[in-house]
Amino acid sequence: MQLLLALSFSVAVLSASAAGMPCAQGTSAPACAVSSSEPAHAPLRFRQEPAAGPAALLGPYEILGGLALIGAAACWWRQRYAKGGLAGRGDEGIRLLAKRRLSAKSSLYVIEHGGREIMLAESERGITVIRDDSKS
Repeated sequence: MQLLLALSFSVAVLSASAAGMPCAQGTSAPACAVSSSEPAHAPLRFRQEPAAGPAALLGPYEILGGLALIGAAACWWRQRYAKGGLAGRGDEGIRLLAKRRLSAKSSLYVIEHGGREIMLAESERGITVIRDDSKS
């Protein structure tokens, strides 16, 4: 076992020292770092990619345009449907005349429905009708 380790160590040392030596004339390419068919001081050849045309530069602008359209659609949707939906526009005959926040958990509303003016109080306990006046 020791003989095998000594032999593998000596092969590793010899190969490391051979790698640091300059190549002799006529050696093959795998044994030498530089091929004999290529001169030692040849310039490096880099891959050249074609120049980016105007179509390749439109990608970021298309993305920004799409995001702007999505943002405009979200603003339109919020204005149309967020504040009470269709009922907030008076389609069902209920109109909100006034709203006051009394505390963090209670509010006072004045609504109009069917020719009547109704004052409601909303709290964590529920909704209470305070006043119900007919406008006739």
